[in-house]
Amino acid sequence: MRDRLLSRVAAAGFLTVVAAAVALGQEPNPAEVTTPKLANSNAISLTLAWRFRAGDDPRWAEPTFDDTTWEVVDPRMPPGNLPREGWSGIGWFRRHLHVEPALWGKPLTLRLVQAGLAEVYLDGALVYHVGAFVAGATPARSPSGSVPWTIVFSARPDHVLAVRCSHAAVPASRQVETGIGFTLTLGGANTAVAEWRETALRAALFTVPVLLALLHLAFYWFNPKTRENLFFAACMAVFALMVFRDFEIARTTMPSQIDLLNRLAAPGPIALILFGLLTYYAVRTRPFPRTWIAFAAAAALLIPACLLDPGTFSSSWYLYFAAMLAEIARIEVRGKPVEREGVAILLVGMAVQAVFIVLQLLINFDVVPSIGGNRGVYVFGMLAFALGMSLFLAYSFARTSLHLERRLSEVQTLSGQLLEQERTAHARELQTRLLEAENARKGKELEEGRALQLSMLPLSVPEVEGLDIAAAMTTATEVGGDYYDFRSSPNGSLVIAVGDATGHGVAAGIMVTAVKAVLATVGGEPSLPTMLSECDRVLRGMNVRPLHMCLTVARVTPRSVAFCSAAMPPLLICRATTGEVEELGVGGLPLGGRLSPACQEQNASLTPGDTLLFATDGFHELLDPADNALGFEGAKKALRRAAGAPANEVVARLTADVSEWRGDREQGDDITFVVVRVQ
Repeated sequence: MRDRLLSRVAAAGFLTVVAAAVALGQEPNPAEVTTPKLANSNAISLTLAWRFRAGDDPRWAEPTFDDTTWEVVDPRMPPGNLPREGWSGIGWFRRHLHVEPALWGKPLTLRLVQAGLAEVYLDGALVYHVGAFVAGATPARSPSGSVPWTIVFSARPDHVLAVRCSHAAVPASRQVETGIGFTLTLGGANTAVAEWRETALRAALFTVPVLLALLHLAFYWFNPKTRENLFFAACMAVFALMVFRDFEIARTTMPSQIDLLNRLAAPGPIALILFGLLTYYAVRTRPFPRTWIAFAAAAALLIPACLLDPGTFSSSWYLYFAAMLAEIARIEVRGKPVEREGVAILLVGMAVQAVFIVLQLLINFDVVPSIGGNRGVYVFGMLAFALGMSLFLAYSFARTSLHLERRLSEVQTLSGQLLEQERTAHARELQTRLLEAENARKGKELEEGRALQLSMLPLSVPEVEGLDIAAAMTTATEVGGDYYDFRSSPNGSLVIAVGDATGHGVAAGIMVTAVKAVLATVGGEPSLPTMLSECDRVLRGMNVRPLHMCLTVARVTPRSVAFCSAAMPPLLICRATTGEVEELGVGGLPLGGRLSPACQEQNASLTPGDTLLFATDGFHELLDPADNALGFEGAKKALRRAAGAPANEVVARLTADVSEWRGDREQGDDITFVVVRVQ
């Protein structure tokens, strides 16, 4: 026991001597910058003794300046290790270098990790800066923001690096663990290549768990019974976040950002272990043992604690991991786990994961050195776990498919004797399904036609001074081709179009679409017959036989109405002064036929209170349960009863009359009302 104590004391003394020798080797002697130190993508970290002086003087960047009386400090300035005079907010650091001739004139890389503003001078010349000093100079060429930055040593052995730092003076209690100073490293030409390779590797390590998380989340979406996919997806998502945190730490140059990333990632191992355990539960237990509640509750307490105080609780995952191993061992030995084909693959993957996590613990405690310079070996364990889970699922899918094929073969063998007897029944069932499919196809076509028809209608009625306007359409069971539209003219008049395409279905909707397009083009045409003639020309050119289009166009102002019709019912005008209902316009020929209609424009004067009704033929042809048509006289009576109210109320009353007239009889055709009341 005594010999062991003596050996430990001797080792500690030896390490102290070595550390002192290293410090003396750097200061006051110049730091050696040689090819062997930069070989194999290594970097020289100048983190030991620098010369420091508080204040700010540009002369302190000159290589000939005498700095022998300056204080020797740690440039990182961690808490509890500040200069003797403290830190006032700005100061200069100097470091002498001895560069071998083989490196003269060759580009080297410089990396600076700083807490505040910083300027780097090489032999008195500003070569790098982060942030801008208020009164400071700017370099001839500013860094592009990429890290590391390239510098070149001139052809002489002795050089001086000077770093000008500015950081607000803060109390020791508020200083971050990484310090308020800087860390400067020099790297060879291959350092940047190695860093890009490391960046690519980290990007790949981030992409793989993200893809696995999305894939298994999709598996769970399609089959919610497989809860192991949900938990494994969450596990991979947390793993991806931890890899992302390592990636960002490797990229950032701000200690405050590093501290923030470390704080946010502190609960990561707890969440990773919890979701890994839940994945195991989902595969090996039915139902979950009650111990899962204890693990979830512990995670619910530890995760916020790690966020609030990572320094105290960030190591709590060690015990949490040990508890998970004990729980898995308990279930495997005494818990009667569920037997599933291929589960051994998953268990092997989890065992490899556990080995690497244990190895990670040993590295964290400096019991074993890093493996190949990599201290984050837990990544390999997570990849082994992911591979095991993927192989387990692939094996399970393959075995399930094989079992289904065997069952299908058995069913085919057993059903062979009944196949002939059921052939006729299947044929009848097939015929029935074909009829249902045909009916569904026709119904879909009608529904598409109805949607197309309704999409052609305006979303709202226009607001025209002196006119109160309302419109409504009551569709029949099948899709007709009723249509109405409005166009406002620059002179203050309103052009109204009301139409009805013959036939049903999508073809009728196409006719309506064509007419809407034509009216959108010639809607401002002062001649109503010209509008109808242009619509007729376009429809005849389409040659959609035997479909035709009945159409009315009118130009309405508060004092007059001009009306032109192609095979549409007449315009009904209820006079406010007499209560009489007048007809304006006659039928004529529809548009798009072999014979071009001869459309004539008719005009009528209007006075305040007059009510105009544009209606399609579905109104006066409406049948009651006894097959009696409403007719034009019935339409006039309905308008006479409804007139005098606002346009919306007139439409509502006419719609109620339609419902009352037809009773429980189905409506045979679309009915469209456009009501204009002169104010």
